[in-house]
Amino acid sequence: MIIAEQKQKENVAEYLLYMYQVEDMIRANGLDLDNIEKSLISHFDIEYDLKRKMREWYESLILMMKDQGKEESGHLDILEHITGKLHKLHHQLLEQGIDISYREAHQRARGNLEALRMRSGNNTENDVQVAMNGLYGLLLLKLQKTPITPETKKAFESIREWVAELSARYMEAQ
Repeated sequence: MIIAEQKQKENVAEYLLYMYQVEDMIRANGLDLDNIEKSLISHFDIEYDLKRKMREWYESLILMMKDQGKEESGHLDILEHITGKLHKLHHQLLEQGIDISYREAHQRARGNLEALRMRSGNNTENDVQVAMNGLYGLLLLKLQKTPITPETKKAFESIREWVAELSARYMEAQ
């Protein structure tokens, strides 16, 4: 909750990646609030009031996941809405053609996004969702200490740079 609030104010892409991880942690705990209390909340050395707020936050996320049928997979509607706003901003930036730096960053990432889209087998996702899913997958590999080839690192660097540019533009507009 604390980290999510901070990331939401500072970097929308990091916020989305963090929330994807929170969704997976909730699923790993069987959408059980008591399990989340034991495995996550209890480890924070913070005052009782803040722990209570964290518990309420996780409870609200669990309820949303259940209501939206996201118990097994998928992202909360609020996160998909943000991704949709990023996608819309992406198209606006390309159509306006004013922001050369942004256009160049997207151009550098484009081939890698297409390769990632092909590997994922989901040809209907837009560039923003492909990038976010790919970056989250890369994060999971790093957390699992799975070796990552230099080629993969290089490909994701262009995607990361483009997403950082998009995120910066989004945060400026807020």
